[in-house]
Amino acid sequence: MRRVCLFLFVMVFWMIDGSMAHAALFEKITGTVELRRCNQDFFVQVRVGQEVQVGDVLRTGPDGKAVLRLDAGSTMSFGEDSEFMLGGEIKGEKQDLIGTFYRGVVRAILSKREGSFIATPRTMLGIRGTDISLTQKGNAGFYFLDEGSVGVRAGRRTAVLGVRQMTATYAGRKPLPVFTFSKSSGLSQARDRLSLLTSIEIPPSLKGQAQLNEILARWIINYAHYLADAGKPEDAETALLIAEELSSRQSVKGEILLQIGGLYFYHLNDVHGALRSYRRIIREYHKTPHYENALYGAIRCFLQLDQQEKAAEYAHRYKEVFPDGKHVQGLDSLVR
Repeated sequence: MRRVCLFLFVMVFWMIDGSMAHAALFEKITGTVELRRCNQDFFVQVRVGQEVQVGDVLRTGPDGKAVLRLDAGSTMSFGEDSEFMLGGEIKGEKQDLIGTFYRGVVRAILSKREGSFIATPRTMLGIRGTDISLTQKGNAGFYFLDEGSVGVRAGRRTAVLGVRQMTATYAGRKPLPVFTFSKSSGLSQARDRLSLLTSIEIPPSLKGQAQLNEILARWIINYAHYLADAGKPEDAETALLIAEELSSRQSVKGEILLQIGGLYFYHLNDVHGALRSYRRIIREYHKTPHYENALYGAIRCFLQLDQQEKAAEYAHRYKEVFPDGKHVQGLDSLVR
């Protein structure tokens, strides 16, 4: 299963005993947990002790959690709204594929055995005897390591995680620089919530995953500031794209796009990219507090592109909507 630059794989040292009659079984479940057998079309509710074969797909509902026992020393605990396909072999590889994690939250505690992988839809990871938590949404993934070591591969780059470290990925881009999350209260809070979401003993919350995503989005927005100031604008851009993927709040998305616009304008010398971000705010997020700055940013972009008429049009709109705005006095000197 190789999809160059589009998939992230998680290499985990675990092997399935060929003498076993089944690949795994459900050790614990709560709420809605369903299974679709390989080559079948329908999901059915599972029971504790039920076997899971290679190629089967399990999913949890908004009230569901599940613990999958792989072998004596390996389990995977899934939080709400998660989906995972068990096992198989990666074509052209000698190692085993533990499975593909499509979405949601999972904590994998895996015995130290050499030569296996876990795939996600966007990237690639490698682990040695490990306790790792993953959360996946669309193009974005977060990886928190508590024990062992992990190589997170995205595209052609690999980030190596040690104990209490994390990274994040976005489709087609290299992983973000490794960060020690014990030093960040925001990440520690996110890591604690991951534990709650995958704990079978704690009742699931319909808002749990959304709250985790917003915590991660807020942290990574701040991290993007640091990366930009540290002279790493490409990493800052990746961080902001991840934040946009995670957040569902209009005001936060507007804030992220405003930062992306500023990053393109001031750090990456991409005026067209900056203008696209500002115009998205103007079209889609004009009811957020970031509309004013987006209008002003667009004016500066049009001036840089020598589009005086468009700059004047947007300046007129700015004065109309924000007659006492913070940029009013500077507009007349910019747009003549």
